Amino acid sequence: MSETINPDQQPESNQSGMGFATQANTGGSPQIQNLIDASLSYPASSTNSTNDATDQSGPVDIQPYPSIIYASYDFFNQNKYKIIWRGSPNFWSGRDGQTPVAICDHIMQGSLEASDGWFKNRRSDVSSHFGVGYDGRIWQWVKVEDTAWANGILQSPDTSVDWLAECVRRNVNPNSRTISIEHEGYSGKPFPDAQYQATLWLHRYLCQNYNIQPDRKHIIGHYQITGRDRAGCPGNTFPWDKLIKDLGSSGAVVQPPVVIPPTTGTDWTQGVDGVVKMQFGPASITSNNAFVRSRPSLTAGDGTLVRTLNKGTVLRFSGYTDAGPEFRGESRWYLIADADGGGWIHSLMIAA
Repeated sequence: MSETINPDQQPESNQSGMGFATQANTGGSPQIQNLIDASLSYPASSTNSTNDATDQSGPVDIQPYPSIIYASYDFFNQNKYKIIWRGSPNFWSGRDGQTPVAICDHIMQGSLEASDGWFKNRRSDVSSHFGVGYDGRIWQWVKVEDTAWANGILQSPDTSVDWLAECVRRNVNPNSRTISIEHEGYSGKPFPDAQYQATLWLHRYLCQNYNIQPDRKHIIGHYQITGRDRAGCPGNTFPWDKLIKDLGSSGAVVQPPVVIPPTTGTDWTQGVDGVVKMQFGPASITSNNAFVRSRPSLTAGDGTLVRTLNKGTVLRFSGYTDAGPEFRGESRWYLIADADGGGWIHSLMIAA
């Protein structure tokens, strides 16, 4: 995973999955209710925000990845993958005079959707060029010619890798010399075949188009750059031997990918019942370690956790639902405005 800790790794302070360190207000928020009541007195905009800092998650009881929406490659021609452009504000334009010489592989420690929300959050200061999902979807956040914020600082690097040793000698940021690929899942868990085939295709495509040698000196893990804090990234089940062998087994030139930009942006309300869309706020977080999720949920470890926010963070909102999971007798959840990073937060975490 990228250098800043994935929010799914943040400690959850209670079994509810609310994730706050100090007790929030025990009742509803009359201040927020007043803001909502005031908003109901005026016509609410019916248009969706054009900011794409959103997630797309279905409810728990349906398939999370409908194939009609998320199909990432043509099953009748697996040489013709699709790359879905997602976009992130977290990158440097260009590569500071450097060229990419290696691919650095990561594990997300969570879902593709959660990482998407995290990479789109300006406050996270992390991103990746690409991500590969369990089902073979390939998403892209940063252009290859630009520098993603994926590999962090040099920390006990593997100096047996020549170009990495050169980065140490010349004090070059390794982000400027690598193309980063994140993988949905958790360290120590093997890849499903669809995910492996997709990342094999992506590695082959990048090697052929950016003159990257398909060997273990130029296809590396995050642990080789940040050896102390990221020793388990991408983990001991990452298929290094199989990947290098398969990359060397065919000299065929892969087909260019079909790059698909989002047309309307994804929607945090996808699969969420009872959403009332309106703009209200601002209001502030009442407690530290308040969880923001891709959909209303109180379940720890379900992949919905996008980020955590500290007490005093000021947010604006674009809607709410009273049909979310109940906590302390309250089922209302607020939809954070895209301009403030998007996502859902329980109403007890908010005060005007």
